[in-house]
Amino acid sequence: MSAQISELTELAFEGSTVPLTTTPVVGAPGREFAPTVMPDSDRVADGEIRVTILGSGDPFTNKAQGSASVLMEVGNPERDFFFFDLGSGALANFNGLHLPVTATTKVFLTHLHADHVGDMPTLVWSLAKAGRRDPVEVWGPGGEVPELGTRSYADYLTLAHAWDTASLNGHPGQSGARMEVTEVPFETTSTVYERNGVRISSFPVIHILNGSVGYRLDYNGLSVVFSGDTRPSHTLVDACDGADLLIHETFPSAVVFAQKAGVPLAFAEQVVNGVHTSPSAAGGVFAGAGARMSVMWHLAVDHETVGPVFSEMRTKYDGPVTIAQDLTTFTVTKDAVVGRQTIIDPYAWPVVGPTTITGPPMNAPSPPPDWFADALITD
Repeated sequence: MSAQISELTELAFEGSTVPLTTTPVVGAPGREFAPTVMPDSDRVADGEIRVTILGSGDPFTNKAQGSASVLMEVGNPERDFFFFDLGSGALANFNGLHLPVTATTKVFLTHLHADHVGDMPTLVWSLAKAGRRDPVEVWGPGGEVPELGTRSYADYLTLAHAWDTASLNGHPGQSGARMEVTEVPFETTSTVYERNGVRISSFPVIHILNGSVGYRLDYNGLSVVFSGDTRPSHTLVDACDGADLLIHETFPSAVVFAQKAGVPLAFAEQVVNGVHTSPSAAGGVFAGAGARMSVMWHLAVDHETVGPVFSEMRTKYDGPVTIAQDLTTFTVTKDAVVGRQTIIDPYAWPVVGPTTITGPPMNAPSPPPDWFADALITD
């Protein structure tokens, strides 16, 4: 825990193992929590929700931050987990959690910007090779015209990876290298998923074009709201009724963004205030939403951003707030919301768990081209 957040605060990529907040715990936990989350010894408990930030960063990626992605695990008997957005770098963090690759079947996309979908090919094709045998179910917004919707995105992604798909002929992962898409409405709040005691609803948000949504997950009387990319929106505040955890995108102020990105202030104003949410505006949203814990997410985290962002947010809100970094983790219980950092295994092999697809692959192996035989080095 930081007494204050400033340019001197140690960050996760420098080795800090504490979340970037002045209030890591809200409420009175009913049990003791270890200071950090170690995946093999600290799993989501019965009846609880665990949220792990897989990608906390901006549209660009670096070694410190993957692009937009949040993992939500629930403590039901099935131990279901869900990806909300899947930006580049997210799955490298996921793999280090030692969760079963065979269960990587449920993805909820807020919109189709590249930094929110960059790891989709890795999920669909590479993780099928790594052990997943079930297809990936994808929920995402429709568009004003079909080609701007999630189904069209998935169809074209499948076409782009036709060579990869054909190469899986005869491979047991062939059955998993495909997507099943459900488009969700972008203009109304709707329940889009109900299984195993989990309900997920979508709601419209304001981000450049029609076709962006946020999501709310409810389980066992607990709830988490995820904004995706958005300007401050009444639709999101309405979706936060009784929410325990709110994860809301937050960009630096226009002045800081202009300095860091090397762009004119007028352009920075357009990006921060015309497309995203500034720190002070995020504080206003947090005050209106009233979640037990609020999270500033989708922020380029470095020593020049964290202090001003936290201070500017505080001009509008004085409640519990955390700045998301990669692998910041929240455990949501009836009694408390506990924020910690997770320590992953950076060299993990995929964990293979139970799967429902069995039997022979759909297609026989493709015969090799004739020239392979002469060109192959066999000694």
